[in-house]
Amino acid sequence: KNEEASEKLKDTMEYLQTTLSGKIQKVKVSNLLTDSPAALVQGAYGVSPTMQRYMKAQAVAAGADDSQLGGMNQAVLEINPDHPIILDLDSRIKAGQQEDNETEDFALLMYDVASMTSGYDIKDPKNFAKRVMTLMNKGEISGAVKDAEAVPASPPKEEENEEEEEEAVQAEVVE
Repeated sequence: KNEEASEKLKDTMEYLQTTLSGKIQKVKVSNLLTDSPAALVQGAYGVSPTMQRYMKAQAVAAGADDSQLGGMNQAVLEINPDHPIILDLDSRIKAGQQEDNETEDFALLMYDVASMTSGYDIKDPKNFAKRVMTLMNKGEISGAVKDAEAVPASPPKEEENEEEEEEAVQAEVVE
């Protein structure tokens, strides 16, 4: 199944590899993802995001330049071949929109979200916020927001029976 999906998404995988060069080691199709369009994972000898933050903090505390730690360990981008976001990106690429800024922003936004959900820090939060705001201004997610029901911040408290309150207040005396 993965070979079939890899062949079907070959152009998309190459596009992501090119667009995200320097950020990821490679792109591969995964059958482990169910709800997410993509995830960043480490190879067999990779360093976890938490350990990378720790090593960076140690380097900065010791007065070393933390820039040399930046590319020490690139993650693998695993994509879900059945997710609508991946399928939408694939249709954009097959429609010849590789050079379109919207397609690049789409790919970068997917990468940033995968980074966040996998425990990594976003390298450029300003541009991430800009891409999110652009998406919001287009109204592509406004339909989802309108359809969602307003959820109260805290659920209303149920009125308890007065007898139960009295029983809870009274202490039992043991002789």
